[in-house]
Amino acid sequence: MAHELLVVGAETDALKRMAPVLRRAGCNVHRIPRADQAVALLQGTRFDLILARYPVEGVSLEEFVATIRAEGSPCRDSGLLMLVDAEGVDEVGHLLRRGVNRIVTEDAPCDRVLDAIADLLGVAPRHNLRAAVQLELWLRNEGRRLLTVTENLSATGMLVRGGTEFPVGSLLGFELLVPGQQPVAGSVVVARHTDHLRERVEGFGGRIISFSGDGQERLRALLATG
Repeated sequence: MAHELLVVGAETDALKRMAPVLRRAGCNVHRIPRADQAVALLQGTRFDLILARYPVEGVSLEEFVATIRAEGSPCRDSGLLMLVDAEGVDEVGHLLRRGVNRIVTEDAPCDRVLDAIADLLGVAPRHNLRAAVQLELWLRNEGRRLLTVTENLSATGMLVRGGTEFPVGSLLGFELLVPGQQPVAGSVVVARHTDHLRERVEGFGGRIISFSGDGQERLRALLATG
């Protein structure tokens, strides 16, 4: 069953980058711009996790938290994660473990926010979200760029969804997008096209033949932490 997430307040760049990652990891992401609008919604709708950006708008932080934790609230036991700027840490800190489950600074790397989300959802767990981070992939060929995802990834190859227009033997540049880091870049050769009926994936299997800079070491490290 998909997890229901509510994002309250203005989005940060990190939240924008994370939204497709969270959706691929099995989360339905809902957004509402103001806390006072969220208060009305939260009184009658269950969310597994509420991610709010501080300062909240339209109500005090204390009133916002009290609404979520009120007797009979459908979100009484839901996770509450606050994204704050450097000055906001002290202003929100008195509510930590008193209604607020986790505080993360809004300039924190994406993987730190994802770890906090994974902990509060109890997903197993972090690997599911971290694996999703590894999926987003740019492919380049003769001036064309294609945004796709990997179905499977190792230090030497990848199974890619889509890209069947590239013939076997095609040499493609790739950029694997990793939140908080430079993309892992290199070259991959199309080794085969998938058997859609057998593999349930329409795409291709690729063999990585080169990396840019320290990309190989960073990919190995990323796979090791997954």
